Amino acid sequence: MNTNELAIKKENIFSTFLSGWSAFLTTLKLSFKHTIIPILGQLFGILLISLVPVLEYREMVNVSSTPDGWIYFALSLSGLIIFVYSLWKFFVLLCGVNLLARDIYDDRAIANISFYTSDVIRKKWSYLRFLIGYLAIALFFAGVTAVIMFLEAKIVVYNFLTSAANIFLLLIQSAVFLTYILFSNIIIQHYAFNRILGFWEIIKRSFQFIGKNFIALTILSFITVIFSNIIAYLTQFLITFLIINPFGLTADNSAGIAIRFTIGFIINAFIIVLFQYIYTRFYLLVQNTPSNIH
Repeated sequence: MNTNELAIKKENIFSTFLSGWSAFLTTLKLSFKHTIIPILGQLFGILLISLVPVLEYREMVNVSSTPDGWIYFALSLSGLIIFVYSLWKFFVLLCGVNLLARDIYDDRAIANISFYTSDVIRKKWSYLRFLIGYLAIALFFAGVTAVIMFLEAKIVVYNFLTSAANIFLLLIQSAVFLTYILFSNIIIQHYAFNRILGFWEIIKRSFQFIGKNFIALTILSFITVIFSNIIAYLTQFLITFLIINPFGLTADNSAGIAIRFTIGFIINAFIIVLFQYIYTRFYLLVQNTPSNIH
């Protein structure tokens, strides 16, 4: 496909979603290697990290008392390092993909994905601070949700007031969850295209962006959530039909669980990359001419 066909034009939410798909497929050859390597690195790290827990709780082996137990602990620690490093490379890719998508949508000549990721790495400390700050905000949302769920569990519904309080907490929980979904879907775009700004200014602009485009962004997020769930169910069905059933791997079989997790993990990572193309297009449409999207 000629990337000239993907230039910014007036469109609705569904066109934005489909245009993101087109850009993703057009550049998949460019980004595949840079995507699959950090994904496999994370999986390998998870495998090493899980050595001690598996031996301790599944094989009933007391690793700390065995002569070569230190080897398993060292491998698990190595796995943690590999996982964190691979996760970092994946986040660098996500930021780079946004820059690549911008060039596609602005009808510019596109370069190899390494060109865009190297631009991110040049300011790696800025990006690392941003990711740490984002993690802190994500933990804040998780903490608020946990507190609300705790309060809901404590409320015994037996009259109008307790019933109203329960409904009120449920509405707050839904609002917090929706806010986090919208925030997490658009935050990387704000960093990728505003890297000269400080962290809190990026956060401020992100929430302003959400407020100004709440309905359109909610609809787009709803579409992407439905899409990701469809892909997840379809993937699980194909794994069961093509691998689990033919080889007699039951639901509690270790090999079956590992296969489901590995394939699902890889598919989910590519979906996250796809979403960068979609939300970048949405972001650029709104930022360039707010009337372009409806």
